[in-house]
Amino acid sequence: MAMPLSWKIGAGVAGLIVAVFAWNGLSRYLAARHADEITRDSVRTAELNAQQAKAHAQQYQAQLAANLKQRREDLSNTYQEVNEQGRQYQAAQAIRLDRQRQEELRVQATYRLDRNQQCAGGIVIDRSGSSFTQAVGKDGAPIPCKGDTATQPLR
Repeated sequence: MAMPLSWKIGAGVAGLIVAVFAWNGLSRYLAARHADEITRDSVRTAELNAQQAKAHAQQYQAQLAANLKQRREDLSNTYQEVNEQGRQYQAAQAIRLDRQRQEELRVQATYRLDRNQQCAGGIVIDRSGSSFTQAVGKDGAPIPCKGDTATQPLR
């Protein structure tokens, strides 16, 4: 039995509509799968980027902590060195001052009259046994005195 042409055309059009709907459904399904894959890839990429950023931040923080620790140690060493240098300077200064004081005492001792000298009338007199003579300076003039101290070195 032969189908009339209008039925054939109707069946062809119906088949074509079904094919279009099937194609549309398949296209939407594939597009949705593709969108899901893109979304999953984006999520994975974002998670990976977040992990990398976290690792980088932790590494940077560790480096900063190490730098800070090193700087603190350097500063502590510098303070210790400065303190040691200060102690050495103070010790050297004390030695210099002591030497200076000793030199001043030695110089002062050269101005003091000894047991064979006396100050009489503002002039140093040397006594040797029962004889007395005026002490004279480098210029040949008598050496002035006051109390037990001469105005210029005697020795």
